[in-house]
Amino acid sequence: MYDFKQVKIDSKSIAEVASLLSQVFTTTDKFTNEFIEWQYAKNPSGPIVGFNAYAGEELAGHYVTQPIQAQVKGETVKGLLSLNTATHPDHRGKKLFTELAKLTYEYAKDNGYKFVYGVANDNSTHGFIKKLGFQLVSPLITKIGFGKIKYKPTTIDYDFKRVWTTEDLKWRLSNPSLKYYTNKNQIIVPTGKPGLNATIYNLEDHQRNLNTTTEKFKGLNILKLNVGLDDAIDWEKSVYFDVPKRFKSSPLNLIFRDLSNGETTIDPKKVKFEVIDFDGY
Repeated sequence: MYDFKQVKIDSKSIAEVASLLSQVFTTTDKFTNEFIEWQYAKNPSGPIVGFNAYAGEELAGHYVTQPIQAQVKGETVKGLLSLNTATHPDHRGKKLFTELAKLTYEYAKDNGYKFVYGVANDNSTHGFIKKLGFQLVSPLITKIGFGKIKYKPTTIDYDFKRVWTTEDLKWRLSNPSLKYYTNKNQIIVPTGKPGLNATIYNLEDHQRNLNTTTEKFKGLNILKLNVGLDDAIDWEKSVYFDVPKRFKSSPLNLIFRDLSNGETTIDPKKVKFEVIDFDGY
């Protein structure tokens, strides 16, 4: 019934995908042709990896992953971030996502990608785990507060830590749908709520290289939202507090799947993960 094809990144294909994503995700206007081209074609680590499902000429289903590099168990390897998935309203309930994901992971494994990870909400986490063999690593920690984040006097041998080159960071911060700012040693982005900004990245390793690509923040900066995982952070010495449940949306869960031999799992206490490591902002 459906014709499965690898996702392309020519202008016609980008416009087709942008149209479907805009139709499915009606609460955002970010899925422009420019945004999709940035996400899919301009990544220094390579173009997206994924598949489409067609019903005749109609794009019925879409799933893509984004190439990245990370340190996994001490080795720098190439992997994928699970990115965009959408099913046309007329084709839901046909298990298209599962089929598209399996095709994507088979292709990725055959082409040297070692893992795929993502951040899933409560509705999608079950499907990733039960149908696609992902590990639920941990819900992301969400804190709100002010000032500098304090770290413990310890060194962690991380199981998972994304690798960001200066070229990668400049691309990530050129997101056409958002504007990022430098605030002391952090990259932040306004959340839309007055005085509340989200911290997406600690700049300590790359600040000098990024001074020309991000402006200093001059707006109201009362509180910061911090989302991620890092057992090296000393929350007791940082002026940050758990976000009350009534103010949270669906929990965000870090998920991971080994594509090499299926045996690698991640210790949640050995993960360094920040907002910049996925498409939260």
